[in-house]
Amino acid sequence: MLVNTDYLVVGAGATGLAFVDALAAAADVEVTLVDRQPAPGGHWLHAYPFLRLHTPSAYYGVNSLALGVDRIDQAGENAGYYERATGSEVREYFAEAAARLAQTGRVRLLTGHEHLGGGSNGEHVKDLSTGELHDVVVRRKIVDARYLETSIPATHARPFDVAPGARVIPVNDLPQTAGSAPSYAVLGAGKTAADACIWLLDNGVEPDRIRWIRPRDAWFYDRRHFQPLEQVGAIMEGLSLDAEAGASAASIDDLFERLEAAGRLVRIDPSRPATMYRGTMLSARELEAVRQIEDVVRLGRVRRIEAGRIVLERGETETGPDVLHVDCTALGLNNAPATAIFQPGRIVLQQVRFLSPTFNAALVGFVEASRDDDADKNRLCPPDPYPSTIEDWPRMMSRTWRTEGRWLSEPDVSAWVAASRLNLLQALPDHAAEPSVQSAVKRFLTHVNAAIERLKQFGEPSN
Repeated sequence: MLVNTDYLVVGAGATGLAFVDALAAAADVEVTLVDRQPAPGGHWLHAYPFLRLHTPSAYYGVNSLALGVDRIDQAGENAGYYERATGSEVREYFAEAAARLAQTGRVRLLTGHEHLGGGSNGEHVKDLSTGELHDVVVRRKIVDARYLETSIPATHARPFDVAPGARVIPVNDLPQTAGSAPSYAVLGAGKTAADACIWLLDNGVEPDRIRWIRPRDAWFYDRRHFQPLEQVGAIMEGLSLDAEAGASAASIDDLFERLEAAGRLVRIDPSRPATMYRGTMLSARELEAVRQIEDVVRLGRVRRIEAGRIVLERGETETGPDVLHVDCTALGLNNAPATAIFQPGRIVLQQVRFLSPTFNAALVGFVEASRDDDADKNRLCPPDPYPSTIEDWPRMMSRTWRTEGRWLSEPDVSAWVAASRLNLLQALPDHAAEPSVQSAVKRFLTHVNAAIERLKQFGEPSN
């Protein structure tokens, strides 16, 4: 089969779909989406059963289709905050989004197909069910929506050895095996490990039956600062705290001390230094829950699990044959090095605004449709890699602030950002008269330029 298309998008996950949705809305083009998976949705197809979005549904997904009904939860750890879709809800949502794109007649979706690269007759795509090879002639660009592909517990390769007799499961299997263990060892320092601990606690496991193997301690955002719509003032308040801390900090440590003192960032154990920063968040209720776990092992990453012990980088800890080890060590967000997003014949989807994956992909789609010069497109959409450590915060935030400043001088980009449902600040103009919002905006504008300059001393690149 020979396929002709304007764009070949490799990857039908969240960012691939968000890009195509925005591109197709702004340009009369034909797009072919290719994905190895049997359905659209990317890593959500393999999400652990109790996973929910860690941000509100209101600003996640594709631009043309709302996710959820903007409900404020009344109970549980998310009480008082906007709804966060479950894994099954996200999968159903992306299936609907893909179907709507296909119904336009301009988007072709080839799931169960793998992109093999270029050849003399175009790009080679393989049907994984039949082995048949297809040639795809791309008139404009190939779009790499897998450059920042997420490493998830269900599919990652374990970075440690497991001896016979040791009980180790991926976090996906926790609900079906939890009742078979008298005690648990949760492996990992990030949001997945926190989710596993919270699930155990919520399901009647006493805190003293949980050992948490944390290679490094992490910083988390307070979820209250990421609430949209009627609570959008909290987002603006959080951004003002970022700018104030960035403008005054004398060092990285001082920066994070200021952010913690302001309530912008939290750590599970305030008495321990935290060096990990992945941009994830916890609510106050979640934080209270995980702080109940006192058996925390800080001896580095796991090297080997045996029936009676865990061998780590800097020592070992005794366990027992009945301990159920829960693997939460997948990397998660991929902090691959930055590369130009717009290249000759190619687009590499990456972050632009900090920690806004589907917004960024949609923005890139709009900019691709509305600009001809790649240099101009890259000026508006410079890559901003995902963070891993506290040293990444200055680069990530100052690059975001500089980029957002460029959007303000481009009327069409500014208008698109303002109208986008994926823009976490979309509702801000509706609340501009509120004194708390006015105060937050004033404080942000007062400090943001000084913050950009101050953060340069922490190694932030000048571009």
